[in-house]
Parts: sequence; structure tokens; C-alpha cells
Amino acid sequence: MHHISDVLVRNFKSISDGSFPLSHYTPLVGYNNAGKTNIIRAVGWIIKRSSLPAEDFHLLDQAVVVEAEISGITVEVLDAIGNAHRGRIEPLVVDGLIRIRRTQTTPGQPVAAIRFEVLRRENGQDEWVVNPAGIDAAISALFPDPIFIGAMENATEDVAKFGTGTTIGKLLKEIMTPVIDRHSPAVAEALHEIGRRLSANAAEKDETLVDLDGRIRGELSKLFPGVSAKTHIPVPEFADFMKSATIRIFEEGYDNPEGRDVSSFGHGTQRSIQIALIKCLAEVRRAGGGNPGRTTLLLIDEPELYLHPQAIEVVRVALRRLAGDGYQVIFTTHSANMISRSDAPNTLLIRKSAAGGTKCYPRIKDVVMEAIDGADHQSEALFALSNSSKILFSERVVITEGKTERTILPATFLDAFGVTPDEDKIGLVDIGGTPNIPDTMKVLKAMGVPCKSIVDLDFAFRIAPIKGLLDPAHADLAACKAILVELKDVGEIALDQDGLPTKHNGVPAATAFEILARHANAIPCIARLHEELKAVGVWIWTKGAIEAHLGIAKTSTAQRAFLAGLEDEVYRAAIPDYQSVCDAMAWLRA
Repeated sequence: MHHISDVLVRNFKSISDGSFPLSHYTPLVGYNNAGKTNIIRAVGWIIKRSSLPAEDFHLLDQAVVVEAEISGITVEVLDAIGNAHRGRIEPLVVDGLIRIRRTQTTPGQPVAAIRFEVLRRENGQDEWVVNPAGIDAAISALFPDPIFIGAMENATEDVAKFGTGTTIGKLLKEIMTPVIDRHSPAVAEALHEIGRRLSANAAEKDETLVDLDGRIRGELSKLFPGVSAKTHIPVPEFADFMKSATIRIFEEGYDNPEGRDVSSFGHGTQRSIQIALIKCLAEVRRAGGGNPGRTTLLLIDEPELYLHPQAIEVVRVALRRLAGDGYQVIFTTHSANMISRSDAPNTLLIRKSAAGGTKCYPRIKDVVMEAIDGADHQSEALFALSNSSKILFSERVVITEGKTERTILPATFLDAFGVTPDEDKIGLVDIGGTPNIPDTMKVLKAMGVPCKSIVDLDFAFRIAPIKGLLDPAHADLAACKAILVELKDVGEIALDQDGLPTKHNGVPAATAFEILARHANAIPCIARLHEELKAVGVWIWTKGAIEAHLGIAKTSTAQRAFLAGLEDEVYRAAIPDYQSVCDAMAWLRA
């Protein structure tokens, strides 16, 4: 299905100069006032022109320019839009793509003066052509009027009043033709009977109107002899009745045969009705055979607004099904529930700064391909990142290794600073195993998302050397491995073929690293490894694992007991090395 695959926006609202890659289903994620809504408004404007007021200009002395790439223009699409439109579009298509640009030079500029251009390639040279004959209509054949649903707009207006720009209006327009065909003969006959009594020269004109005609004629003849006037009440067309159509809501437990107006319900219900009508609109179009030459932009500001979490999932699934099936869906969201694992790679992270205005970070899927060598590693990193949608909703990311960290770190962070990590815009995420941590950090940094990680001591031995974070021949690693051999020789631990701890007499390998961390000769080595990894954004627990610093077991019962006792000063004073955990929290925040 053809769709807008890239949009370049200059001088529109908060967007000074930004490029935004788009897919069939594109979530836009960012904090309030980042400019997400401005992006979808710009996308809508290039398809449906209108005169922009002064408040839509980033700088009043510069033009607003929106440029878009349309992808997926196949032979089937060209066949579907008709010969006239095809003749105007086809010469401009290169490798299934065309590029269009709309420019408004001054606020309030007449619509007819707003420049529309198409990129044309001849003899290997690209040239912008201004308003080729009929091109606007041809583009409209590819993209009919967008459907825009704002976050705080009046849902009652959108779903209850007929209009060319309302959801109910678009829905009724789709079904109007068969309804008119079915009922217009009977309605026309009835209206004809009415017209015989209401029109100016009706033979059987209503006697009250005839009497009024006589009075008007008598008064008018005194002023203008020879001039007459008669009342005329035009009979409406059948289509006019459709314009008064609305939605009535019936609810169990309410004895109201006429139903209730949408306005009598809360925002959540109104929002649900909006989404239901959009789904219905899609089904009606699909049942009508669809049109491969037409893609409708569905632009929604916070579709999850006012909805229960379970309803949000219903909405997400519905919009996902629409995407690519005659619709291109672009929406803003503040909810991780609106983004599934498969959607995360195409999600745009939107940020705004005073200097640069609204921008988007590179997409996960693009950065993974650029930052990681090898298809297998790319796949692993993409899977890990896609399963952690919280990454998309945080200004800074901390990757944690174990369940204990995910449970305890938020409480210790709150205890240290009086705010939670989420309040501090720090996302604590688990990306499914320590081997994925270095690649994930590499991708996040390439995206522009600051990130750090907190890991157990074994990371320094098993992962850091093979991922280039530590020299495999590092002197401190070698010294610690020699100590591990000594511990093995006295029967305290077992080692694998790489000289690293393995399970021994029912004791897990993690315990062997805790034993190593207590060895006098290993402590300074581990301290130096700790500082070296901190410099690349990795904090290792120098005692082996966080539980060793807190003096608790690796059980959920021990974690709950720690959280319950944290506010008790006596309990806290008894924690073996609480200071190291506090130091880790300070490092995360730095």
C-alpha cells in the first residue's frame, strides 16, 4: 500500500527544521509540549491545503515548507486511480516513489497562492515543478482528506454532527449512495406530494399560503404596480436528510426508547465511540471492495486518552489492523500500552530544545542496522529493545540485570533523593540477558538516548572482554582468574573450560563470584575494573551482586523484607554495605 514514508518540515510551529521517517503505523512518543501534534498537523497540511495563520509559523519572516516522499506507487495503484490521474502521476514516479512539496510564504496567504510542487527527474537531473496541471487532484486521488482526531477536541461534535470533516460525516458519506438508491424513489414520491402544496405555482397550494400570497400581492401592488410575489417552500433532496443524521446511544438499565445523546456520556465513552466509528468506516470501505489507489491518513492525538487500560489494548489492535489496509496511521501517545513489540522499531522519539526546536531521534530499526554488525546480532538487539517499550518513554535509560534490582532500586532511589526514577525521567528496563546489554547501550547512544547499566560482577569476566569493554588480556582480569584457580584447587568452587566459575555441589556460579569478591587479593583488582567500566557507563557490583551489598538472600521474601525495613533507621544501620547502593543511585543520576 502506498504511504507517506518521509516528511521534511521547516518553520511550522515548534518545528524549525525536522525530518521524520514514517511507516504504515507510526507512534510518536515524547513529553508534553515536545511538538508531536505539530508533526501530524504538518503531515495533514501537505495533503489537504489550507491557509496557515501567524501562530503556525515558527518564524514569521520565513516560509512554511512541508516536503513528503510517497512510497509504494505500484502499477496496481496507478491502475486504480483512473487514466486521467495516472497520466499526471506516472511520469513523476521513480522506483515507486514521488516527492511533493507545499510552501506558504506568509501568514494568511490565500489558498490559491500556496505553492505546490512535484519533483521531476529528467536526464538524471532533479527539478521541482510548480503545480503541474491537475496534479493536486491526482494527489487527492491517492490521498483523500485526512481524518484528524485531536486529543482535547469535542468528541460530541465529531461523532454526533454531520460534516465533511467529522468522523460521522465521513462514515455516512461512504454509505449514502446505496441508502439513497434504495429509498429515494419512495421518498421522492412523498416529497413530490408535499411540493404540490408548497411550491410557488402549485395547483393544490396550501390555502394558508395562498391567502398569504394574496396579502403580499395586495401590499406590493401599492408600491410597485405590475410586480407580484408568491411564497415558495423548496422541497429538500433526499441527501439533505442525511445531513441531520446523528448517533443515539442505548444502554442497558436506561428506559429511554429514543436513546441518549452522545453528550450525556463521559469523555471515555465519547472517545470509544469515536474509535468505534473509525473502525466501522474502515469495515464499510473494505466491504465495498476497497480501493488500492486510495490511502487515508488517520491522524490521532493520544487515542488512549480517557480510556481504561483494557480499552487501550482494543484501540491499539484496531488501529494496527487499519494500518496498511487503506489507512496510514500516525498517532501521538503517552502510553506504552499503545506500542507493541513489533511497533517499537518504527516508533519516533520526539524531543524539543530551545535551539533546535522539535526533532526526532533515529528509529530503533535504523540504528540497529547501522550500529551492529551481523544479522544475528542485529536481530537479537532488535528483539531486546522491542521488548522494552519503557525505553521509548524515558529521557535516560538504566538497564538492570536481575529481578532484585528492578524491585529494590526504585525504593533506594526514592530513599536517597525523595523522587522515584520515573519522576526523574529515568527508565529502569530489563532487555533479556547480559549478553544483550553492550549492543543495546550502543544502539541507545546512537539514537541519542543517554543510558547506563547495572550488572553483577560476572559481567566483567564473561561479557565485557568479548564486547570490547575490557581488554581480554587485562591484568586485573588475569589476576582474578588466578585467584579463581586457587579457590578451585582448595575445592571451594568449580571452573569451566574458560577458567570461569560454574555450578559446584549445588552452589550456583554467582556464589563463586561473591567468594572471589571477598578475597583480599581480588578486592583491589575488582575495584579497578569497577572504575574502568563506570567510565563506559557500566556499574558492576563489587561484592558480586546487589544482594551481597545488602546482606539479603536472592528471594522475593527477602526483597519484601528489605523494602519493609528500609524506613527503619535501626534496620538500615544493619545493612552491610548500603552506602555502595546509594553511590550507585547517585551515579545513575549524574
